[in-house]
Amino acid sequence: MSHVPRLTGLSLCFLGGDRRETKAIEAMVDQGASVRCFGVPSEGLKCEVTLAGSAEEALRGAHGLILPLSGTDDQGKVRVSTCPILIDHDLLATMARGGAVFSGRLSDGVRRSCDALGLRVVNTADDDELAILNSIPSAEGAVLMAMQATPITVHHSNCLVTGMGRTGMTLVRLLLAMGARVWAVARKGRDRARAFEMGAIPVDYPDLPDCISQMDMVFNTVPELVITRPLILAMKPAAIIVDLASAPGGVDFAAAAERRIWAQLAPGLPGKVAPATAGAVLAKVLPEIVARAFAKG
Repeated sequence: MSHVPRLTGLSLCFLGGDRRETKAIEAMVDQGASVRCFGVPSEGLKCEVTLAGSAEEALRGAHGLILPLSGTDDQGKVRVSTCPILIDHDLLATMARGGAVFSGRLSDGVRRSCDALGLRVVNTADDDELAILNSIPSAEGAVLMAMQATPITVHHSNCLVTGMGRTGMTLVRLLLAMGARVWAVARKGRDRARAFEMGAIPVDYPDLPDCISQMDMVFNTVPELVITRPLILAMKPAAIIVDLASAPGGVDFAAAAERRIWAQLAPGLPGKVAPATAGAVLAKVLPEIVARAFAKG
């Protein structure tokens, strides 16, 4: 039998999220945590969950703050369905001393506040199990977007994937399985070797100008500008770009608009295309991440 982490005695706060987070909240409650939330869909939540009237009420005295995997933007705001929640120093100061903040991304300002207040930061995006399982609906969602945006099939099309991280590797594997010709771009030789082993054509970033003009579909997973204006100027007019990186992405969207090349930033795909699966992933892995963090603390 697999080990079930116990969270008895922990007070946890969820700020922001979607149906994925509701599954994780249920799992936390089942394992003994006291949970308060704000900016999370209330449908289907257990009666033991406290729905707070404000972020301050939800976070006051909490041992752990759990933010969506997308985390905060550069201003420290978390997206919610109503209005963004600003995660600032004063809000974080209401947490219990020695608490922890769990998030896939935090602005520099939020990190500085956490350091000043003695709060630990746990980057949920660094968890391999969570990232690899999430890469499955991310890759499927990216391919779905591409299929809806172009009149050709993925089969026998020329596809470029920038980045051979956890999402990039899953995407390369999916595109190859669908019969696409895939170019995989990676900086490290070992990642290019893995791409070759998988059946893709390995490419280093300096060599992108030599192949970009052949591409029908471009998928970016790198959270820095890699699909630059010169590359976009060399692309086919009918090509499309799906950017899976966190905002602001890795594509020069202004250049794409000038060329009238379809280009779309695609954050949060797991929750949009497969919320049940993505929720089950969070419910399985997130309690383990929280339990490990407090066991170390």
